[in-house]
Amino acid sequence: MQIKNSRAWAPNSLTGYGYAILATLTAFYVRYELHPLMQAQLPVLFFIFSTTLIAYRLGWKPAAISSGLGLALAYFFFIPPFNSFDLPSTSDLVNLIVYVILFVTIIFLIERLQRERYQAILIARVSDSRMQIMSKLSLKKRNL
Repeated sequence: MQIKNSRAWAPNSLTGYGYAILATLTAFYVRYELHPLMQAQLPVLFFIFSTTLIAYRLGWKPAAISSGLGLALAYFFFIPPFNSFDLPSTSDLVNLIVYVILFVTIIFLIERLQRERYQAILIARVSDSRMQIMSKLSLKKRNL
């Protein structure tokens, strides 16, 4: 059975984008408070967590907003030279490309899994309703 509306698993509202921005700012706050301890190490770790949660709960569009905002904040505040968009070395550029690939992979996989889960739920509902219809028809046929 082919289900065409498996994309509809995520709520489609503007509040999802608000939650994505709020989660990203929360991740930024936590990372900013830990910055004296962590320095340039793991600049996007907390943004990956927030983007993963947003992708799981709200879908790929809010997660894309969260990851883009998180990468920009991490790049500006937590990659040396701090508080600037300068790239001091090619290794930083390679790291940013790896982070982008990581974000895209996480969002893609979660979206794919959520669509499959939602499709399975829809198929189970359709199967259950068909079973109920068949049972009612069977009872009517027996009573005739």
